[in-house]
Amino acid sequence: MSKLHRYKTAKLPMSNTKLLYFRLLKYVWRFKGIFAVGIIFLIILSATNTGFLATIKKVTDEGFVKQSPDKIKYLPFMLFGLMALRAISGFISNYSMRWVGRSVVEAFRHDAFKRLMQLPVSFFDANSAGILVSKLTYDTEQMSRACTNVILTVVRDSFTILGIVGYMSYVDWHLTLIFALIAPLMVLYLRKMTPKLRASGKYVQQSVGEMTKAAEEAISGQRIVKIFGAGDYEYHRFAKVASENRQMQIRLGRISGLNGMVVEILAAIALGLVVYYAVGRFSAGEFAAFIGALLMLISPIKNLTGVNEDLQLAITAAHSVFEIMDTPTEVDEGKVIIQRARGEIEFKQVSLQYDNAKRPALNSLSFSIKPGEKLALVGRSGGGKTTLVNLLPRFYELQQGLVLLDGEDIRAFELKNLRQQFSLVSQDVILFNDTVFNNIAYGVLRNASEQDVINAAKAAHAWDFIQQLPLGLQNEIGDRGVRLSGGQKQRIAIARAILKNAPILLLDEATSALDTESEQHVQAALDTLMLNRTTIVIAHRLSTIENADRILVMEHGEIVESGNHVELIAKNGQYAKLYQKQFDV
Repeated sequence: MSKLHRYKTAKLPMSNTKLLYFRLLKYVWRFKGIFAVGIIFLIILSATNTGFLATIKKVTDEGFVKQSPDKIKYLPFMLFGLMALRAISGFISNYSMRWVGRSVVEAFRHDAFKRLMQLPVSFFDANSAGILVSKLTYDTEQMSRACTNVILTVVRDSFTILGIVGYMSYVDWHLTLIFALIAPLMVLYLRKMTPKLRASGKYVQQSVGEMTKAAEEAISGQRIVKIFGAGDYEYHRFAKVASENRQMQIRLGRISGLNGMVVEILAAIALGLVVYYAVGRFSAGEFAAFIGALLMLISPIKNLTGVNEDLQLAITAAHSVFEIMDTPTEVDEGKVIIQRARGEIEFKQVSLQYDNAKRPALNSLSFSIKPGEKLALVGRSGGGKTTLVNLLPRFYELQQGLVLLDGEDIRAFELKNLRQQFSLVSQDVILFNDTVFNNIAYGVLRNASEQDVINAAKAAHAWDFIQQLPLGLQNEIGDRGVRLSGGQKQRIAIARAILKNAPILLLDEATSALDTESEQHVQAALDTLMLNRTTIVIAHRLSTIENADRILVMEHGEIVESGNHVELIAKNGQYAKLYQKQFDV
């Protein structure tokens, strides 16, 4: 319970709560036409409750006490008409609110996902995918309640209460004071319970995110889970979070149930006082109508107390989702747009240090690359090679110095245009649960012809195995390409890069997953592709970069050696030691 205690003290200021709610209502306003129809029929629905009480009084007095023959004939029709109106208005109001609610959820998800696609890579480095998915699914669902369920209940039941209290005052205003005296007690109780609801709701949402994260990691990492016998560990990790979620859901239910119980006890007190006062003073019809009114008040008051739970959950969910929407997007202030870069790159005193890192990933790095040059980056892990490559398409923003493309600061380019100049094949191949065709012709390449895709696949030596698949290019490859071998996935990624035909190639161990024969074929394809293109290759297998125009050896974010393969071997320095270690020369 120590976690819960932390959330109790982390309350949203009331001003922030109001701002969040008004911000939610802006989404509802997008569908104001349907929403207005729902509100109108909610008011009609509420009015039928008061009409029902008046009709019951008339039925009792005229039909059962006086037994007036001329009145008895039309009383059933009055009740039928009233109930029919109630049924129709109830259907239209509920359907309208449901329509608005689902539209609001869709709008939330569209906006949140669109924002996610605009956030920098560093944001995804710092946040679990499972947590983010939970925000898009569970939290947005909770937010919709504030915009629809809460409004539906508040409007319908508030008008119902006003109408019934007005009718009660008409019958006997002295007796109505009993309700007026008890109502403040309900308000004080709810005010006390609201912070507890909000704190518990916040932890429920966080536990859902943790469950999603634990499940996503265990499911996506099944091979590792199985080979290391971690099934029980992952089960207990998930079960712990699921148990905490259950406990907090039960706590929410207990608080909500207490609200309903308190309301009914207070209503029982009021009912007893009414009976004590009314006996001998009211007609049968008046007594039936007044008792009916009190009983009819219990449900809307309970609904209004219950809706507080939905409201508090929605407010904490809104805070969670709007955190994403308010996260600064990638900086894209550049105006320069070019058709095709020449490929000249220069780093000038570039430095970058990650958050919480003890030393810079790049330290005052300076070098240049000529158009069409093949540059290889080698060195031990953690030397800064991948960080250097990530700066070029601005996956990360440099903190000091300049990176120039064709003599222009890369920050001066429009971000989309800058990234059009690069093709990337990484060691961690990213494929999508789609067809082979759509994985090669991905993103801006989606309009490529089938022949262009086939040519790219042939150039990447992928066409032979693609033809063997049951549906060829239209074959589904499974989640993250699970139906393909490592070498096949790598060749699909290389085909995608070939199809893009960008002037600058970024190859991060692009042949690492290939067997010797496939590597020879793909290396030949890459050699052809790299002609007249600037290429930066990150390599651990030094045999793949022996023909590079220049090799930079990196250590702790600095360049410690530079030259071609022959020159660096002759120096007998860092590169020579790495080479000797790999080949036992």
